[in-house]
Amino acid sequence: MTLETERLLLRAWRPDADLARLAALCADPQVMRFIGTGRTLAAGEAGALLGAITRHWDDHGYGLWAVEVKREAGGRRGELVGFAGLAIPSFLPAVLPAVECGWRLARPWWGRGLATEAARASVAWGRERLGLERVLSIIMPGNTRSIRVAEKLGMRRGRDRIHPLTGGRLWVYESESPA
Repeated sequence: MTLETERLLLRAWRPDADLARLAALCADPQVMRFIGTGRTLAAGEAGALLGAITRHWDDHGYGLWAVEVKREAGGRRGELVGFAGLAIPSFLPAVLPAVECGWRLARPWWGRGLATEAARASVAWGRERLGLERVLSIIMPGNTRSIRVAEKLGMRRGRDRIHPLTGGRLWVYESESPA
């Protein structure tokens, strides 16, 4: 299952080819600053993350796509720059049942609108293919880049929640499909 946008290809994961890039992404302290506890992941933990992503696809028929740039976007065709897509936010039981749109891109690709492009395509696919009416994005306060993406997707801030592991506040952005 793939999605193609103007500048991106959202595709199935290729564990042998993608794991090293995913591990590098998750080892960057700036990328991970607003994820979970904010700590980076070791290579083995990135492998476990990739396993969880592929299991989510197997279990639910949707999930987080590997995101690569097309040549026109300034990258090499096939270059993994991060991930985006839809997932059940099981780490935050207070919002369930729900589907979250999430994204994570390598720093060199920030500020180009790619997260918004990938997230917009993911939400549109979820509405079309899965019949989703409501989609969330769960964002840590201070993550202004992700807040901007959520707002560009037409999401509005809903009720705050508390992260069950960190005790930190989470902002829950919500989007409902138009009537």
